[in-house]
Amino acid sequence: MKKKIAMLMLFAVTGSLLSSCKSNQPEEEINKSIKIGVTMYNEFDPFTEDIRHNIEENLLKLGQDSEVDVTTTVVYSSKNQLVQNEQVDDFIEKGYDAICVNLVDRTDASVIIEKAKSADIPIIFFNREPVEDDLRRFDKLYYVGAKPEESGRIQGELVLSAWEDREEDIDLNHDGVIQYVMLEGEAGHPDAIIRSRVSVDTITAGGVEIERLGDEIANWDRQQAQTKINSLLQGYPRQIELILANDDNMALGAVDALKEFGVQTMPLVVGVNGQTEAIEQIKSGLIEGTALNNAKEKGRIIAEMAYGLSFNNSIPEDIQLTKGKYYFVPYEKIDRKNARQYLQE
Repeated sequence: MKKKIAMLMLFAVTGSLLSSCKSNQPEEEINKSIKIGVTMYNEFDPFTEDIRHNIEENLLKLGQDSEVDVTTTVVYSSKNQLVQNEQVDDFIEKGYDAICVNLVDRTDASVIIEKAKSADIPIIFFNREPVEDDLRRFDKLYYVGAKPEESGRIQGELVLSAWEDREEDIDLNHDGVIQYVMLEGEAGHPDAIIRSRVSVDTITAGGVEIERLGDEIANWDRQQAQTKINSLLQGYPRQIELILANDDNMALGAVDALKEFGVQTMPLVVGVNGQTEAIEQIKSGLIEGTALNNAKEKGRIIAEMAYGLSFNNSIPEDIQLTKGKYYFVPYEKIDRKNARQYLQE
């Protein structure tokens, strides 16, 4: 009897140990710690900094919600592609699980792509779209951004709406033509090129004639935009009726210049991105409107993609990609009618 009891106890202990091993095994296989690298083209761009902030905030929340230790490292490339290549190389050497890249040069992503492909590490490019052929070179390359033609169309619609409501106020010389200045973001940048073209095409397609007084590149920079408009005002002190700025940072620079010059009747100024200060100036009437480039939503999508790819090697099911590569966040029109709503969000 004692021998039988001893055998039963042995079986019980053995079964308990086996059960314990089985229950612990999945825990060991689950990665409770992931590392995500973020490299930014520049640290002085307010819009991309807003995206970066939202990426970090969402990754922190995702880790807390699922009790996973998420390490997010952000570095800046100072507009130098060679520096950015080295940063990606460093992330790979340190065993990062996914890398988010705000490219310096969209046409020169080859080095980054080959490094990622060799290491089998996913890359999420954002806000500076690589060439489509480059994205096809590795099945773990993705892009999160917005379609620039949408922002150009919204800018044009803002001008058409204002012209319909206040033509006499806008047309300073009463010639039936809008004299305008274009502030472009960056030479050769596809968003700048498309946004500029579509904004003008939308206005002319709406039946309004326009005349270009100047086309200046200000590199998404407020100070450069202020300098460019200051210079143009020397030659056209009372002729500028519209300033089409490729982003809000340059729109704000244009307003700075107009104030400094002492312009009595402000021309229409339109931007893109939806920066808080720009929306405040829309509310006060200094800027006509902007196309919201939703940094919060971009940051959320990038974070969820990076987390999913790092944690279980997949994109979350609720994120539907175009061509298996792209996620485009829609633009939203902000004008004087709804500016207050966006300031409250």
